[in-house]
Amino acid sequence: MRILFLDQFSERGGAQIGLREILDEAVRRGWQAMVMIPGSGPLHRDCADRGIPSCDLPLSRYGNGHKTAPDIVHYGRDSLRAATAVRAIVRQFAPHLIYVNGPRPLPAALFGARGTPVIFHAHSYLDRRYTRAIARRCVDRARMRVIAISEFVAQPFPGATIVYNGVRDHGFLIRPLLPRLKTIGIIGRISPEKGHLDFVDAARRLSCHYPGIRFAIFGAALFADAAYERQVRAAAAGLPIDFHGWTNDVEAALHEIDLLAVPSGPAEGATRVIMEAFSAGTPVVAYASGGIPELVRHGETGLLTAARSADALATGIEILLRDAALMERFSTQGRREWEQRFQIERCQRRLCEVIAEVCSTTSECRFRSEAEVSSHGERLDTRGSGSVRNVSSSEE
Repeated sequence: MRILFLDQFSERGGAQIGLREILDEAVRRGWQAMVMIPGSGPLHRDCADRGIPSCDLPLSRYGNGHKTAPDIVHYGRDSLRAATAVRAIVRQFAPHLIYVNGPRPLPAALFGARGTPVIFHAHSYLDRRYTRAIARRCVDRARMRVIAISEFVAQPFPGATIVYNGVRDHGFLIRPLLPRLKTIGIIGRISPEKGHLDFVDAARRLSCHYPGIRFAIFGAALFADAAYERQVRAAAAGLPIDFHGWTNDVEAALHEIDLLAVPSGPAEGATRVIMEAFSAGTPVVAYASGGIPELVRHGETGLLTAARSADALATGIEILLRDAALMERFSTQGRREWEQRFQIERCQRRLCEVIAEVCSTTSECRFRSEAEVSSHGERLDTRGSGSVRNVSSSEE
């Protein structure tokens, strides 16, 4: 089976980590894959490490946040260029399926598919009306199968298949540890929807009553405007907060902290870091935002705050700081929840089952013979749509 994967970023965000895991399973199953992604980020190197060719998807650099009318016009022009590139790759690679890992390449998939079935994997809730309208129009016109990471994310797409993310084993370490100074952490990209300013405000309130406590921020702006990270750093001045920058070693970060705070905004889909914390045995205090209540069972596997506010976050953290037995229960129950619901193998298996199902049941997806592929040339030629990258594993 041949699958063309499209993603809107080449940096390693949560959705892109998920894409790597689908690619791993595709390789294990002997499927052929081709990846189109914009920019020159490390996801190209991840593909090369797996022996998977990748090439440029001509989309301009994109950040989260408010979009102006010129931004939308620019988006339209980008989509046309990307559709032309996708169409060229489809003609040459002859995929049995196009897998769109995020909303931005949807128009390119719609107009470039040439009748190839499409799966749209929705990793985030589309909270802006125009993005929902574009996505739903693309999905409806191409009769795309939709996979969503939570019921919350699936709301704009009736009939979507829910597949919760899975994460690898992050090394269970039961909490609380031996008595020591506690460290409260937040892990992930630094952006307004992740609630870092609330985290800093909660740290200010708690540090007054717990003078030995430390706070740790693991993350960077990544796709978001760097101005917000500067604002967070300015607000943290003089507080016992350590900025560790972006880390690819989430396991080590989770073992370094005693509690994980997840003060995400109302559009949070189903953040992977909660599942990673469950695996590592790190207790979680989170806002009941978006899809988070689908992951955390309040009072059993973690604590959901009474409100989305710095006061409520500080109160939730303090409850655990004062109750070692509750911390231990969240630690062990969280690990059990990971074992039953969020192991990576379970997620990979289910996603590939959906891929195989679409390819076997969609009438438009009749397996093309290898002779058809060879008629386009044995070597994929991507002239006019970006060059195939063969990046060595040592490329920085």
